[in-house]
Amino acid sequence: MVISSFAEVVNLIFVAIIFTVIRRTRKMGMILMITIMTLAILVSYMKPLVAQPKPPESQKIPALPNGFHLESDSLLTEARNFSYPSNHTAMITAFAYIVGTILQQKTKKYSFLIWVLPPMVMFSNLILGLSYVSDLIGGLLIGLAISIATSNILKLQVPFVMNRFKTAHQ
Repeated sequence: MVISSFAEVVNLIFVAIIFTVIRRTRKMGMILMITIMTLAILVSYMKPLVAQPKPPESQKIPALPNGFHLESDSLLTEARNFSYPSNHTAMITAFAYIVGTILQQKTKKYSFLIWVLPPMVMFSNLILGLSYVSDLIGGLLIGLAISIATSNILKLQVPFVMNRFKTAHQ
């Protein structure tokens, strides 16, 4: 359950804010925040359109340890009773793609380790009965598509350079 709670919108926005504050990761943090917000809105509006009901097991979630809670998988109240696509999976996939892309530029040796997170969250949601396999695959594909699109549009792989104009003394 702790694994699933890491992929919540609030937690990943908090991580994106931290990345944005740090100068070396500022561009990645902003792209991550834009991607997370885009996914949150997109998934919230997709769920009522698809209208896939949540698995019956999702009502039997045991109590979480103190300090932990699973937020609803959607921002819109109309979408909270539906499960396709998985918001948690979409978010953690976007996180893995964006952070993994930057890690791969810096150190190729361990950059693949970030990709352990999406399967962990997917397995956790499946075991907890929060999602069907189709919900998880849909979340994975949407998270990947949106993160690739935002990264390409905002040029994630191009380093952020501050443009300082120097005035010429005459």
